[in-house]
Amino acid sequence: MDRSSIILTLSFVFAACGTTASSPRAQLDAKSPATTPSLGINAVRVASSGTLAYQVALTDPHLLSVELSTRFELVVRRSEAPNKTLHRIDLGPPEYDVLDLVVSGDGTRAYVASAAGWVRGYKVTTGERLSEWRMGSSATALALSDDDSYLVIGTESGVLCLRRLGDSAQLQCVAAHPSRVSSLDIHSSQLTSGDWSGTVVRWSLPSLREIVRRAGTGYITDIATSANGGVLAVARNRRSPIRTPELNKDEKRSANVDADGHNTIELYSLPLDGNAKPIPLHGHRSVITALAWMGPDLISASWDRSVRIWNPQEIGTAREILKLDHLVSDVATARLGGAVAAAGWAIDDDDPSITVLRLLYPNP
Repeated sequence: MDRSSIILTLSFVFAACGTTASSPRAQLDAKSPATTPSLGINAVRVASSGTLAYQVALTDPHLLSVELSTRFELVVRRSEAPNKTLHRIDLGPPEYDVLDLVVSGDGTRAYVASAAGWVRGYKVTTGERLSEWRMGSSATALALSDDDSYLVIGTESGVLCLRRLGDSAQLQCVAAHPSRVSSLDIHSSQLTSGDWSGTVVRWSLPSLREIVRRAGTGYITDIATSANGGVLAVARNRRSPIRTPELNKDEKRSANVDADGHNTIELYSLPLDGNAKPIPLHGHRSVITALAWMGPDLISASWDRSVRIWNPQEIGTAREILKLDHLVSDVATARLGGAVAAAGWAIDDDDPSITVLRLLYPNP
């Protein structure tokens, strides 16, 4: 697909639902940031083409991505000049997927998790390897504490491990989930974890004391807490997030392989209540792969080849801001400059793997 054929849609899709003063939506609206939602797209740039991009992260001043061509690489580019590559870091052969990427708050360190069972840390500016830790099973999810002093690692076997980065000491591990830990998110002193059994758990840090556990159905694929800590977004899917030949065949006919409502973004008011009913956001028609907040806006990516922006304050308003000819695997945001980066699995050499959009926000 030619880069110029990326389809951008700015039309609004309104969800029909009401709210009362005591409803979860009223609680969410009351806790949402006061920032004005995005007005649209200011610019689009393609940073990479022709690779399978698994993860993406935005910092100031770097754009980082995990990409697969013949081998996995951690690619570092400048966020303001995304088509300029600073360096590439070899992460190993394609037999073991690289499953997560997190970057420190100051943008100087990056950590990657591999299905081979290792977690590695790198210096962003030079590519130097700073650390490597081996897990008992595939390392599937990562999260850094707000002050970058702790790294939480989730595994295929459902174990969570807490590591102190100052001296690399592993403080503790807990049998946290009945299945693969698929997503971790830290805000303030609390960790939220999700798994492929549909379970969401809140933990206190650094004690890893369980606060609340919500059992569910389906597969949790991502979790994201709003910047003000008032809203938790959870991506829940009925379909397994494992790619199969049958799914590839179905996608050749249409990217919308699932019925409406089979892939849901759930919004919870925090602190999380074990019995609270979430507000559902529907629209994606295949597995939702990633969530990221941008002020009051929630950005989502999906195997249905789209990136959408939702504003919970506008009764679930959604806009499709990016449409590709292939699945979208990850999305990241940077409030400074209103940047959104999307990672996708390119089919042809000229298909975009990493796309950077600039959202237009009104002057404060």
